[in-house]
Amino acid sequence: MEYAVDESRRIRGLKNILAGERLSWQLAALLLCAGFMVVLLHAEFRLPLRLPGRHGLEWMAMLIMLRSASRYRWAASVSSWGAAAVSLLPLWGLGDPLIPLTYFIPGVLIDVIFSASGRWQGKLWFLACLGAIAHATKPLVQFVISSTSHLVFNSLLYGLAYPVAMHLMFGFVGALIGAGLVLRRRKAGSEAGNT
Repeated sequence: MEYAVDESRRIRGLKNILAGERLSWQLAALLLCAGFMVVLLHAEFRLPLRLPGRHGLEWMAMLIMLRSASRYRWAASVSSWGAAAVSLLPLWGLGDPLIPLTYFIPGVLIDVIFSASGRWQGKLWFLACLGAIAHATKPLVQFVISSTSHLVFNSLLYGLAYPVAMHLMFGFVGALIGAGLVLRRRKAGSEAGNT
């Protein structure tokens, strides 16, 4: 019984933090920590899958979950900024000079499209597609940079179609997971309120 009371308080506290339309220090800390956690996952779990975009599972799940759970208009951007800032630290050994940019752009894109979407904000398919499009910006940014400079990206050695397709797929699945968790929690909360 005591555990249920503590769990209820913790969920209400998190709900109150996410409910604010302004950026409080608690919300900023939560969003920045989420960005930090994504970079930590990216750096520590380097599975030898050799599939471009595989980190879209956790990255888009986190961004879409935070954006759809929070009422703060720039929630995904703040989290992306946190990830971009932390990814600059050399201790991660990420090796991609554009990684801060490729962390930041999807968050801003998610916030802009989410804010303009109106009635679609609570639709699972919309949020999954939004995550897919946002995650696909990484190979597109890399392509533009490699076309205008001498930087070479291994994921683009055999063309643009495969990396974009893989980023779309992993971004879609990650966003589907994140949106599904938020929408399921929201539905459970509304059903509990109706009984």
